Amino acid sequence: MSESESQARVEPELPAMQGMDAQALKEAFELFTESSRAMEESYRRLEERMRSMDQELQRKNQELALAKDYLNSILDSMSDGMIAVNTDGVITNFNPAAAAILGYGPSELIGETYRDVFGHQFSIGRGFRARELSAKDGSAVPISESNSPIADSANSRLGSVKVFQDLREIESLREQVRRKDRLAAIGEMAATVAHEIRNPLGGVRGFANLLQQDIDPSDDRARLVEKIIEGTKNLDRVVNELLEYTRPVELRQERVLCADMVDSAIGYASIDTSRVTTKNQVDPKLSITVDQHRMRQVLLNILLNAKQSIEGEGTIVIRTEVHSGFLDLSVKDSGCGIPQERIEHLFSPFFTTKEKGTGLGLAVASKIVEGHGGSLEVTSTVGEGSIFHVRLPLGE
Repeated sequence: MSESESQARVEPELPAMQGMDAQALKEAFELFTESSRAMEESYRRLEERMRSMDQELQRKNQELALAKDYLNSILDSMSDGMIAVNTDGVITNFNPAAAAILGYGPSELIGETYRDVFGHQFSIGRGFRARELSAKDGSAVPISESNSPIADSANSRLGSVKVFQDLREIESLREQVRRKDRLAAIGEMAATVAHEIRNPLGGVRGFANLLQQDIDPSDDRARLVEKIIEGTKNLDRVVNELLEYTRPVELRQERVLCADMVDSAIGYASIDTSRVTTKNQVDPKLSITVDQHRMRQVLLNILLNAKQSIEGEGTIVIRTEVHSGFLDLSVKDSGCGIPQERIEHLFSPFFTTKEKGTGLGLAVASKIVEGHGGSLEVTSTVGEGSIFHVRLPLGE
């Protein structure tokens, strides 16, 4: 076979092979295009899923932040103290109430070991019980505490939490109740003693007056009779003050001018004007609703106390100020002052620093002021004088 014949026989097969390659290429391209479209669709769905998961994550984070803020708000708003520790006894939470009770900063103890701070292990016993915690200044604070373990959803322990109440105010209230009970018992006894004294006292005074009439004034015995009569008057004053203290405060209130009420009390106080200068600086137009007779008694007792505290020359100044519907009537003297340890007992019955005092004048005054819905307080500096503050509601 010649070379030309062989070429003629091969040439017809080339177009067929080229057609087959083109078809395969076309099918491969279509497969690639379909795969690309499928991958693009899968990527789009994955991207959409990622976007959805990202939004869900953001929403969960917001919910977690809100829950954390809400929990912190609850802890911050609690009036009881709260201390949380982990399983190693390290303090992980310390709310503002606990910080205020114990004197620490809100985050001052976070990360500190409970034992190092308070000197004992964190108790894990359930139920309320009384104990003491050491404050920052070293003082022991009485508390009532309840301790509970902290666990997760799998019941694995994460730590413990202590919730406690400050018992100092409760102890103070209990002491006030005990004090009022003691005063009530003293009052009942005083009333009984006063009534028992008053009847024979009247007889002694009566016989002394008769004896005075029978003795010539120039007789030396007349001076002794005068001492008896003076003693009966003093004893009668003590009895009246006892009865006044034990009786309930009954008020007959009326609208009065403060300046007039102060002037009346100054007149009854019989202050030696050559030695003590009294200044009534009360607003002449200021009025208040009070029992005028009772309040004059209060001012009289304060003025007598001020007069007796001044040795030599001095001044007594009475002023008034009005704050938020309350009148502050102050009586300032330039006397010897009152030691700080005596001030807290100043309004207690039978407490006196005067040789001839009964210790009932200021106690009665405080009771009358409290009966008006006010308060009687005193500030003093030894050697400089004292200021008595009578705070009363202005009323209508």
